[in-house]
Amino acid sequence: MPKAISATDAKNNFGGLLEDVATLGRVDVVRHGRIVAVVLSTRSFESLSAGMAPPGSLWGKNHMIAPKSARRARMLKRPSTFDEG
Repeated sequence: MPKAISATDAKNNFGGLLEDVATLGRVDVVRHGRIVAVVLSTRSFESLSAGMAPPGSLWGKNHMIAPKSARRARMLKRPSTFDEG
């Protein structure tokens, strides 16, 4: 479980944040109870991005439909015969 700190603490104690990231590999920054940022060490970042292909090139393996088609599908109106239940 990564360490979580508030956004205010991250801002006021940036040096401490960097020390924690170097030690732990990852620190979550939280604002109003939600994670708004993740700070990674270079080692963690490199291990995550090692096998990544350019954006959009793997959509067929990771997603059911292409991103452009998904965007169009979200914009469609609900049919007038839709049963509300």
